[in-house]
Amino acid sequence: MYEGCFRHQLAAFVLCVTLFSGCGKVRYPTNYVLDFPRLAPHASAQQPTLGAVVVREFRCPQYLCGGRIVFRPSPAEVGFYEFHRWGVDPRESITLFLANTLRARSIFTYVASQEGGITAAYILTGSIDRLEEVDRGRAVHVECTIAAQLVDAETGSVVWSDTASEAVAVQKRNITGVVNSLTAAVQITVERLVSSMANQLLTQH
Repeated sequence: MYEGCFRHQLAAFVLCVTLFSGCGKVRYPTNYVLDFPRLAPHASAQQPTLGAVVVREFRCPQYLCGGRIVFRPSPAEVGFYEFHRWGVDPRESITLFLANTLRARSIFTYVASQEGGITAAYILTGSIDRLEEVDRGRAVHVECTIAAQLVDAETGSVVWSDTASEAVAVQKRNITGVVNSLTAAVQITVERLVSSMANQLLTQH
């Protein structure tokens, strides 16, 4: 009888130890941000010649901006880092960086991220189409693709549109290295879009 009770107590003790050991191994997600540099006025910036522009938050597929950082083991396969996530929605951080880049280039008299309180001459919209790690055997890089268009607020006509992409090799093979490479890829992509916009609009005015 005592032996039977002892066995039950031992089994209960082992179960408790197992449960507590499992609880001790709970893993919490690590959050990351696209850390863009502060921008000084562009060297070629001149007195703004265009009116105010409102930059609306860019669209993004749910799988890219749903929280988890994305990687592609193959062109047709999408994977997610379950414990490595965005601390700030990429739509918010990329849209803000693009608006700051426009301010640094002094293309428009005013750049706003909200439509209330100003009379905008232009509306800038766009989409983040790629923002992910891409694996090709031992080669690892990231890809960013952003499309944007500028609309005349009065007529509704598109006065400029373009799509830019950039691939950056991941030098440091960890998630921080991936995020840093994504930041660099976004920065190059945004600068290409803004340069494209400036080249087209400023030659027309």
